[in-house]
Amino acid sequence: MKIINKIKTSLFGADKEISVANAPVEMTMSERERNIYDEDRLRLQKLYEKWICKDKWLLRKEGIPLLFGLNPDTKKHDNDILIKTDELWEHAQECVQKKLLSVVNVYNSADEWEVFPVDLYRWAMVSRISVPDEFSTLIAFVMQTVKPEQHSHTQTVVEQDAVLQKHREIVLGAATSLLVNASGQCKDDKGKVVAINISKLILENKQEWFGQDEPLLVESEMTELINNYIKLTSPIM
Repeated sequence: MKIINKIKTSLFGADKEISVANAPVEMTMSERERNIYDEDRLRLQKLYEKWICKDKWLLRKEGIPLLFGLNPDTKKHDNDILIKTDELWEHAQECVQKKLLSVVNVYNSADEWEVFPVDLYRWAMVSRISVPDEFSTLIAFVMQTVKPEQHSHTQTVVEQDAVLQKHREIVLGAATSLLVNASGQCKDDKGKVVAINISKLILENKQEWFGQDEPLLVESEMTELINNYIKLTSPIM
């Protein structure tokens, strides 16, 4: 009894009594959860526990709503929150184009973009987007323990993007060189520069430009890139 009174005094003060006559009523798991969390915190905890099990999220339909604590499976939301999600989606698209937000399949249509939860969280932090504490706590645990393989995969994607960017620069450098040193082969009978002619010349001599590497751009992608380059530099060509 003395031990119980000491606990009582420590937790509740000396003027309160603790009854030990009756055994505590057994609570269900859901009742225990409600005792620990309020309803909204419990909802968010369960929401993120469900979605964090997925390796990737659709950026627009899943990732953006989850940053606001919204269930992507629920279609009806307040107009005010829908405006905010639309605004964040516009911002996210700009960041993807500027390579500030990494998506897995950047060359697919925007609605199909997929993102790793860890990458989305990091972007949200850099962008100073306020996210629910339940999301921050769970994603921090994931980053430290559960899914370290995502970091290596993300690193691989970043490295591939860097190589692709390098190959694009090689194509533009090769196009400039060919326009200077082999301009006749780059033009049609009327003297107009033809991008596909340049693409073919680059691919025919790819070892000169890319060494042992295989170009990551196919002919049509090279042609489109060179066409844009021609339009940009047309006043000085």
